[in-house]
Amino acid sequence: MIKLVLAGIWMVLIPAFAGVTWVRKKKDYTLGECFLAGIMFMFALAEILILPAIYRKMSLHFVTVVFAVIMSVFALYGLWKLNIDREMHIVRIKRELPQVSAWMWIAVAAIFIQIFIAAVYAHMDADDSFYVATATTSVQTDSVFQYNPYSGVEYRILPKRYVLSPFPVLLAIFSRLSGGMHPAVLAHTVYPAVFFAAAYLVYHQFGKMFFPEKKREQGIFLLFCAVLIWFSGFSVYTAGNFQLVRIWQGKAVLASVILPFLMYLGFEIMLKEQVGYSRFLMIFASMAACHVSSMGIMLAPIVIAVYALLTLWKTRSIRCMGYTILYILPSLILGSVYLML
Repeated sequence: MIKLVLAGIWMVLIPAFAGVTWVRKKKDYTLGECFLAGIMFMFALAEILILPAIYRKMSLHFVTVVFAVIMSVFALYGLWKLNIDREMHIVRIKRELPQVSAWMWIAVAAIFIQIFIAAVYAHMDADDSFYVATATTSVQTDSVFQYNPYSGVEYRILPKRYVLSPFPVLLAIFSRLSGGMHPAVLAHTVYPAVFFAAAYLVYHQFGKMFFPEKKREQGIFLLFCAVLIWFSGFSVYTAGNFQLVRIWQGKAVLASVILPFLMYLGFEIMLKEQVGYSRFLMIFASMAACHVSSMGIMLAPIVIAVYALLTLWKTRSIRCMGYTILYILPSLILGSVYLML
């Protein structure tokens, strides 16, 4: 139970508080937005810390300590800022909670059922033999991506398909921070709850954007998303199926959380004249895509480029292209490194 509480603190509360810094610019920001921003920041920080650690052959416990300290500093700062705005949040919650429609509560109930099934029941996936085993190997050897999880032999040549997206190492870090919870248990029980919540928070943001001030329509939209995902098992390759049965894997997080969030940020940051979020959040989301999967190195700049073209067509200003280059810079750097490996 203590390990589960620690996992909740490090994967929910700490990111939520740390995310306040990047959304506070927006009027009436919500805790859900703070959580999403914190998740992106956490993934970006993990990418920045883990990649040098792999090539410098640093120990896992050193990376874990540095990661924990930086996240804690931002979380404390965010908590302080949140305390400053507490009256605004109290008033908003008192105003909006009675207005929540019955459709929204039905959608929340459907989402909780999905989380329960994903966390309690077992899905056997062959890819776990690498992803979860890499985290387990890192924990047992106190190393960062130095040993082949299939054989236990030290890598002579790092696998270029995976090394630039070290999402399994973050699982090992959370295992350490959770008091030693086994990576397999963490991945199959805690990750589904956290990333299901993140995915549906993104869809909820779309609902608020499509139907502003219309609580009933927002609830119906979220329920529609939940039902659509629930019945997406007609193929093992759909984003909904990835979310339902293998959300603990990086490519599933990419398809279910990060790419939709990048699309949402494209509307909120690139297409709006009055930017509500910090532009750093777009960079963090781009880095997060690179962190969870090597496919994210290619897909994130494509998504951003689409919105850049729409912004260029809308504003007739090339100023947006400078921001676009900044947003896709992580993918450009990691893509170049990938080609050289």
